[in-house]
Amino acid sequence: MNIRQNFKLKKRNKTEWLLGLLLVASPWILLFFTTTILAKHSVLNSTPCWSDELTYWHEVLSLSQKGLNFGYYTMNEALPKYLSFGTHGFGTVSVYALFAKVFGWKIYSIVIANAFFMSLAFLTLNTVTKIPAKRLLYILIFGLTYLPLVLFSSTSMTELLNFSIKIIYFGLLYVYFKRGGSVLLVFLLVFCMAISFVRIINIVLFLPLLFKRENEFKFDLRFFVQFLIWFLFSGLLFFVNNLFVSPYPDSFLVDLFASKGFGDFMSNFATHFVQNTWNLINPFSENIIQVFERYFIIFICVVSLLKSKLIQTGFKRVEIDYFIVFLILFLFLVINVAAYDVFDWRDYRVMAPVLFGCILFLILNGKAFITYNVLIINLLGLILMLISPQVLESFSKDRYLIPAENKLLNKIEYTQNPKSGFENTIAVQQFNTKTVLNIPAGIGISYSDTISDKLRSRYIFTDKKIRLKTYNLISSDRIGFLYMRNSVE
Repeated sequence: MNIRQNFKLKKRNKTEWLLGLLLVASPWILLFFTTTILAKHSVLNSTPCWSDELTYWHEVLSLSQKGLNFGYYTMNEALPKYLSFGTHGFGTVSVYALFAKVFGWKIYSIVIANAFFMSLAFLTLNTVTKIPAKRLLYILIFGLTYLPLVLFSSTSMTELLNFSIKIIYFGLLYVYFKRGGSVLLVFLLVFCMAISFVRIINIVLFLPLLFKRENEFKFDLRFFVQFLIWFLFSGLLFFVNNLFVSPYPDSFLVDLFASKGFGDFMSNFATHFVQNTWNLINPFSENIIQVFERYFIIFICVVSLLKSKLIQTGFKRVEIDYFIVFLILFLFLVINVAAYDVFDWRDYRVMAPVLFGCILFLILNGKAFITYNVLIINLLGLILMLISPQVLESFSKDRYLIPAENKLLNKIEYTQNPKSGFENTIAVQQFNTKTVLNIPAGIGISYSDTISDKLRSRYIFTDKKIRLKTYNLISSDRIGFLYMRNSVE
């Protein structure tokens, strides 16, 4: 089948058109609800306040205004192999930079970009799937009541970009399994490769493309060859991605690969794995919202395994839709437990978008059992949110405060053609709004837990006066002290 057959136009009734428009508008409806109704603030007052939000915002500012000619975004000046991107890599930042080039970049821009990306994703879903009104209604209700979407919709986190990616991916995967087509297959392969640079764990999403579109699932030679190719190619993507990512000194993988000998390596891995597994199933490991999401994921994973008939038929007659969902969720969980963290919202951020996409895929395929149960679970989640005011407060705290102006940082000068990226880098110990949001575009930010003459950044900003031999104090006020290096390496 060619691309026209995959996406051929189908006449839609008025109800389907109306629900499709509401679906596309739903991210803006949710944004209005969470800011204006829930938080009682205008979206234009939204401010990045968490460290990740501030990092994303400033990297996008620099990339959109200075191209690739900006300073280093690092921890303790630990540099990437190539370019100057921070610990999140270049994928996510590049997507938002495209938005910034078209619409400009304001303090609140990530929040607006998130709603825009979600609308675009739902528009794509509605256009390519052509599902009936009943399923559109289920998706609309599901999207408006899914707790992680409600929580993150008013933040400057980039989770909604990951939600958008999953919506487009699972919508196209649905079309591919229904209609096939080599052009669509190639597009999905390229799409999976691209989104692996947004979040490397998305390499898992290649796997469903290896399956035959019949109900009969075979572990034949062809499958194993394709699986081996996926494994090797995923390793290559991981390697390439890391070339452009600043090291994150506090990550588990950094500590793991610093192990002394094989025995120490296995001991560290086992300890981390057991602790993460316990955190995953322990009902008292975190606040009720995070625990609720973990059990939600486990529930969908187990139900999908049973409904796939994988065990019952001995891998002979597999319900492919459920099997895909089980495989993706299971592998995301395993990778998260084995190589990442299950605490402090980290697993929540990784798992919430893929869970949304998997459930969306099952709704698209008309799986009534999942659909009705998920809507009930979503209702329970919203109730838990309402009786957990501390969670809502943590998401809105300081989010609508006007950023304090720091005129001291206006004295920083951007160098157009630097000999080193450190000429356009400032080392800071305060990673907050009054610091980050006042640093000019193109100046990279290195968070340093120790300020000394060993630093290579051209500028240093501190809240206390310190004595340095290789740096001169160029300005100070009640907020802090700005130093400039005598010479930059």
